[in-house]
Amino acid sequence: MHTPGQIQDDTKKAFKTLWSWLRRTGEGAGAAAPARGPAIDGGTAIDTGPREPGIVLPFPIRGEALLVKLAELLRRRIAELDSPSDSLTLLLSHTPYLRLSLDDDAYIEFDAHTSEYDLVIEAPSGTRMIIQTTDFDSLVTFVLQYVIERLSDSAPLEVAS
Repeated sequence: MHTPGQIQDDTKKAFKTLWSWLRRTGEGAGAAAPARGPAIDGGTAIDTGPREPGIVLPFPIRGEALLVKLAELLRRRIAELDSPSDSLTLLLSHTPYLRLSLDDDAYIEFDAHTSEYDLVIEAPSGTRMIIQTTDFDSLVTFVLQYVIERLSDSAPLEVAS
């Protein structure tokens, strides 16, 4: 049994191999760069010199991650309301695509093969509206309109005397 601080020997070897790949430069075929920055030796970091500034490249965010972030954001915003609505479920599932169920009548599915979002809203009259888009911003606009409409429908009406 290993404690959390211990790493198996084969894992250490893989980390050292990965670290050597990361230190290579494009100057020579397979030539390793001079050691700069922290070097890993037996699980401890050793400072071997000044670090060179680098360029930070944008990391591509996949559609699944965007859908998860949308669910988190909607949950947080609804929880902040004075009277949170019970009509919105906001459940994530895989059926076979990643699905965010907004309520009993609407859901969003993301197809990773086509990078397409499908917003499906079923009306009580049997009408089904399907919006297919690869533009996440457009999807968010439609979802926010739907959520605001659902929240305003479930708000208690005040009786004027």
